[in-house]
Amino acid sequence: MLDDYFPTTGTGFRIAEFDWMMRHGIVSEVMTTATPLDHLRAEYSATHPNTAEQISAYDAERLSSFECASLLFLNNAAYFLPDLEKHSLPFVLTLYPGGGLNFGDSAAEEKLSRVLSSPLLSHVITTQPVVTERATAMVRDSVPVTEVLGLTVDPLYLTPGPGFRKNYFRGHGERLDVCFVAHRYTSDGADKGFPVFLETVRLLREGGQPVRGHVVGGYSSADVGPEYAAVDLTFTGVISTPELRQFFLGMDVIVSPTAPNRLAPGSFDGFPTGACVEAALCGVAVVASDPLAQNRVFTDRRDIHTPAADAHDIVERISEMLAEPDGLRRVAQGGLKTARRAYGVNAQLWTRRRVLEEVRSSIRSAALTGEPGQEPEE
Repeated sequence: MLDDYFPTTGTGFRIAEFDWMMRHGIVSEVMTTATPLDHLRAEYSATHPNTAEQISAYDAERLSSFECASLLFLNNAAYFLPDLEKHSLPFVLTLYPGGGLNFGDSAAEEKLSRVLSSPLLSHVITTQPVVTERATAMVRDSVPVTEVLGLTVDPLYLTPGPGFRKNYFRGHGERLDVCFVAHRYTSDGADKGFPVFLETVRLLREGGQPVRGHVVGGYSSADVGPEYAAVDLTFTGVISTPELRQFFLGMDVIVSPTAPNRLAPGSFDGFPTGACVEAALCGVAVVASDPLAQNRVFTDRRDIHTPAADAHDIVERISEMLAEPDGLRRVAQGGLKTARRAYGVNAQLWTRRRVLEEVRSSIRSAALTGEPGQEPEE
């Protein structure tokens, strides 16, 4: 596998997928451009000691010793593509939202066309319906497109019973704990909905709720204006998966009012975000906007709430849960069950494994029959 960010501890879904693939012998090695690698690998080794030695610095000259490569994100594929083509190495691409996948942006469209038309592209994995539609229309007829909705989560979230809780507000909790969890990519966090979250917490407080807001990611009190001085807010930087899981086990609601076209023209987030999936697996009620109508897994008002990315709409949905006896717990526990089914090992990793094994088998068969354009150069 080739990557630019792994093994940074803040990238939980990469760690979950890459570690599993290495432990099961599907992937022999991860080569990465992330730095400083020795430090990052030492941090990774503290929680994943069995696969730390299979991580190495990217070395293009070693590509010819592999049968195929696997990559995540458009920008990664565009970066590594010249070296892949130089060494005639077939590859599988997972097109997650983000990572340069900005539909309609001229530079992004050029990258997408270049990558998807490469004769070395063997398979595309998509994670959102809007991406599936675009990829299917652009790849060669011989390149399969497999949709695996969502993303891989750390097995820690799937151990028996971590999210089956009763410590919700008005159950055993005395405060309504509402969180916002997202990496920061813009100055104001508008792409992830940070301003909408702040306004949501303020409106809940003004409505008489004993609410406390929790922010995880690259935000601080310096990013909050004086109009929110009376709002109870706590800030935490980017944290590792075990720390994040422990954090979520004390939360009632996660608010994710994402908005497309804010980070760049054509940019968008997947639905739900990785943070929302992890929160749901910890029994947190998810309140998330779905501006591109990508939801195929959850049912609005049963196991999730999908209001517009508007503070008043979000407050109305949270108030709706609070008005129903045990309503918060009902939605949260419903979301937990749906998430465990949709983001479990069978649904996510085994499908990805099947794709990689089929590609590898096809490459070996082509090498034996001497078909041109398939055997990597020695």
